[in-house]
Amino acid sequence: MLVALAAFIPFAAYPSLDDWDAKLAGRRNPSAHTVLELVLGSSAIWLIIAIGLGWHWRRTTMWPIWARWAAFPGLFVSVFTCFFIAGERNTPIALAIGVGLVVACWLVGEAARLVLTRPVTAGLISSKLEIPFPTRGLKARLCVRADRLVLDSLASRRKRSRDVIAVPWTSLRSIELMEVGQKTVCQVHVFSNWVVPNTREFEVTPGPALHVVGTARELLIPVTARVGEAALTAVRARSAAVELVEDPFARLSWNAATRVYPDLRRKEPIRTDSRPYILAIVGAFLLMPLVMLSGMTLSLVIGSARMQEQFYARGGVVDPAGVALLGVASIVFLYLLHRFVIKAFLKAMEVQDFIEAYPAPPAKKR
Repeated sequence: MLVALAAFIPFAAYPSLDDWDAKLAGRRNPSAHTVLELVLGSSAIWLIIAIGLGWHWRRTTMWPIWARWAAFPGLFVSVFTCFFIAGERNTPIALAIGVGLVVACWLVGEAARLVLTRPVTAGLISSKLEIPFPTRGLKARLCVRADRLVLDSLASRRKRSRDVIAVPWTSLRSIELMEVGQKTVCQVHVFSNWVVPNTREFEVTPGPALHVVGTARELLIPVTARVGEAALTAVRARSAAVELVEDPFARLSWNAATRVYPDLRRKEPIRTDSRPYILAIVGAFLLMPLVMLSGMTLSLVIGSARMQEQFYARGGVVDPAGVALLGVASIVFLYLLHRFVIKAFLKAMEVQDFIEAYPAPPAKKR
């Protein structure tokens, strides 16, 4: 509901902004673009966002990100209108309105996360929703998920949707809240798909910290006492029924289970906290025939002369050869999308899913 609200706010403001611009310009009528047309034009983006929300429905830290993407189409139109009014009509207050819209959508996205995760109740702990906790002195968050404990990006708050260190319940030996007496550097090795692991380091300042012992690693996570107690309760409750796998990382069985094998031919390790953004560009290109076919169909359904002009269905008449060509191109391009984008993305996420530890390299055959 809050994600939908974030998408609705800027579109709800657009008609008033458009009327304001028309009055300042001395026009009798506002612009020809209606809210309905803008909403229809954003439907493809919202479909992708809906799929993303379904993918991340347990990842509460991703909800604000999807809410901001949902608000982007409306913000683009409304904020652009505000800038235009401020510049062309000499009305600086329009800038404040544009900034206010951005802040409002941002806050609604944050509210989507807080509504799901605060307060930390027994019902929340027994659910499968991710529970994020702030850390003390680090940019990363401590996230208690249904199957693992995670630290997200240590480098930037903008990249905190990326897991950096994870300890699944199957490898969790113990966790306790302790007091750190002096500054300590915690160093962790994580899987890199190469013979050398990726190394992560972070400082732990004196004060309370969670001491986590896993099968292949030991962590100190600086937290406040209050956060530590809450996180400790959540971790113990969620990991209580999970059987410990004593030595999953010293055998090739780990590699076989994850279908991820160290590539001895690689010249450098893979960063497990990176994202293959180039796939979005490739995917957008491959989806173009399908977008054209969908736009053509939509223009005929709603009877919009402007859309029919844009999508080559002038006067409601469609060239059958053009439809057949777009249909075949869509099928071919969807196959290529699956082959070169979706499979590559799932492979990247698979590597991300098993970053708990750097497994022992394969034993040499004798």
